[in-house]
Amino acid sequence: MIDVDALTVRFKTKTGYVDAVRDASFQVGEGEVFGLVGESGSGKSTILRALAGLAPVAGGRMRIGSHVPGEKIVRSFRREVQMVFQDPYGSLHPRFTVDQTLREPLTINGIDRQDGRIVDALHEVGLGPAYRFRYPHQLSGGQRQRVSIARALILEPRVLLLDEPTSALDVSVQAEILNLLRRLHRERNLTMMLVSHNFAVVGFLCSRVAVMRNGEILEQCDIASIRAQQVEHEYTRSLLLATTGYRRGT
Repeated sequence: MIDVDALTVRFKTKTGYVDAVRDASFQVGEGEVFGLVGESGSGKSTILRALAGLAPVAGGRMRIGSHVPGEKIVRSFRREVQMVFQDPYGSLHPRFTVDQTLREPLTINGIDRQDGRIVDALHEVGLGPAYRFRYPHQLSGGQRQRVSIARALILEPRVLLLDEPTSALDVSVQAEILNLLRRLHRERNLTMMLVSHNFAVVGFLCSRVAVMRNGEILEQCDIASIRAQQVEHEYTRSLLLATTGYRRGT
């Protein structure tokens, strides 16, 4: 479903150009949950933004389904590929009610039966109709992230890009959101890419992981190898040690 080959993402700065991602390659199968792990600034979120058409691609190629991000973005791509951002406080319009937030993508794409779809989307993420006409400031962080997930799912995408969707939340709320994402993956057979700095979070959802440092992918391995600490790079080992008490979720 996702094929990335020798991707380079370059940004212009005051002193010249910086390659935030260099020569990154990986593939994600249909219905798979694939993780990108690394410390802040390693380039993992930049890869996600490049896949969504939100970051400048300087080299390599990408494909999501039949679409090639970086070329002219067609409306069908926006329907099939959706992104959930890290900050549930900044990703929702403060003057839009939940109803307006969920209705806007439906209106843009000319989708009918909007009221029913909005109620169904809220129900799917564990929010009742009482939340429909609330504003973001009337919601908790976890409720806001549920609305963000509902907004991404309301167009029935095939691919969901998740940029640290739980890192801004309390630990107990993190567990709720991770359980929600795992259920949605199972029910919808979604292809997901999850960015995180935490192996415990990645291990709960993902079947395979790519480890990034300084804009490069150091290694790729499955979750069983991660649990057994059968990894090649010392950097990966240090990340595992930093995730105290890591264990596979049940």
